[in-house]
Amino acid sequence: EEEFHSATSLIMNLSQFLTPALANFIASRHSDFEKYRLLEQHTDLTKPHEWYPYARLDKRKIIFHAGPTNSGKTYHALQRLKQAKKGMYLAPLRLLAAEVYENLTSEGIYTNLVTGQEAREVPFSTHVACTVELADINRDYDVVVLDEIQMLCDSFRGFAWTRALMGVRCKEIHVCGGTEAREIVQKICKMCGDDFEIKTYKRFSELKVQTESLAMSSTEKGSYAKVQPGDCVVAFSKPDIFAIKREIEKSTPYKCCVIYGTLPPEIRAEQARRFNDPNSDYEVLVASDAIGMGLNLSIK
Repeated sequence: EEEFHSATSLIMNLSQFLTPALANFIASRHSDFEKYRLLEQHTDLTKPHEWYPYARLDKRKIIFHAGPTNSGKTYHALQRLKQAKKGMYLAPLRLLAAEVYENLTSEGIYTNLVTGQEAREVPFSTHVACTVELADINRDYDVVVLDEIQMLCDSFRGFAWTRALMGVRCKEIHVCGGTEAREIVQKICKMCGDDFEIKTYKRFSELKVQTESLAMSSTEKGSYAKVQPGDCVVAFSKPDIFAIKREIEKSTPYKCCVIYGTLPPEIRAEQARRFNDPNSDYEVLVASDAIGMGLNLSIK
């Protein structure tokens, strides 16, 4: 018992001496510890939803409009956007952003257009149509429409859709796209603590594959003479688009409209209007694959 008391007394004396020394040592190294803590915090990529703390303040509602092309999914999302006091539309292409901008503006909704190429600011605007990379995550909105959500799986541009889905500050997000993105969108919603709802759509018209090709081989000449009114020929470069346009107009009585990604919005809108107008002389469309991102065209 005497030895126990002696040991206890020794430990107490040592602790009174060592504790202040340890505290002084920790205080001298505190700045280094804080730097390590901040470094770990900023390089932790396992919790991306925590990069947007303001978006996590409210429980958002994610409504997934899932369906194929020409099924009306984006139309229904835009109807909800028009009803909102403040809204934002996020497009995969500036052509599509410009189309929605014109749509909202034509209905008397004060809307800004923001793309990488141009910016149109309207006084007292309540809505904005922009490309997804330029999504504003620092303002509050009532409704946000995020189009072509399946693009979040794209290795080059997918970050923009992920950032928008996790970071926009709003009560209601309408995402539109193919059903293949359902699982990843649900996972992100669960991670962010948001509610998830899905609405599915079916294609309005049946998609049929013709039994015969325009040409028997890629080297056959004169194949564009078989093009019919309402047809669309898709090419993958600007020179090819104009070369095909010249060939069609040379070998058929039809005039061609052209649409491609770098075409100015005003000209693009005029070309689309001419092609969609049944009373127009322009009955054939030659375009790039940009038209596959939701542009409304009367292609047979």
